Amino acid sequence: MKRIVIYPNDIRMLTDKSESYARKEIQNLKRALNKEPHQKVTIKEYCHYYGLNLEEVLGVLSKFDVQKAS
Repeated sequence: MKRIVIYPNDIRMLTDKSESYARKEIQNLKRALNKEPHQKVTIKEYCHYYGLNLEEVLGVLSKFDVQKAS
């Protein structure tokens, strides 16, 4: 099953930055998208905002999810 929400741990893995950096990125993105605090940020929104290729990001995240499941 493919998920649509991006989490700080995903951003850590994609950017090789700290947990606090990843949390700030989500906060900044929520502000930029005028989201309420309870609303989630999608992987698609993250990719669009940062100009990343959605398919590439999904590929990296799916490899990461497989490794976690092993």
